[in-house]
Amino acid sequence: MKRLIILSLLFISCQETSNDIVVDPAVEDMYLRYNKAWSDGDFETITNEIYSIPFSLYLQDSTVILSSSEDIKSFLVMTFNELESNNYGYSIRNSWESYKIDDNLVIVEQNFTRFLKDSSIMGPKERTASYILRRSDGNFKISGMVPHTTIAE
Repeated sequence: MKRLIILSLLFISCQETSNDIVVDPAVEDMYLRYNKAWSDGDFETITNEIYSIPFSLYLQDSTVILSSSEDIKSFLVMTFNELESNNYGYSIRNSWESYKIDDNLVIVEQNFTRFLKDSSIMGPKERTASYILRRSDGNFKISGMVPHTTIAE
């Protein structure tokens, strides 16, 4: 019986350890800057430092390719204007849902919550989005995104 308990505890602790997601510090840093820039509506930082060119947006019914800085900036300005009209305040990352790195490519999904200006939750409490990152000149940038909920609501 004692062996069974020990084996059960070992099995449970191994499961918990295997579910922990360790993210490359460069990816973590990029997401900290991205989440701050998104919360601040800082489309310049996102355009110049976070999104790569081209940037692909995979929607449920279409794929949008933003092939220039101007395209990315226009998309972000439109998105932030809509968020502002919906009383958006800020976002926080809750957790990493998945993370896979392959040399200079990363596929990551983050779980996050959006808040209104009065700090109440905007829409679903937990949202997710999947991202494709590419390392270029030592830095990761987001080259593609799959939003699993509407971006500006």
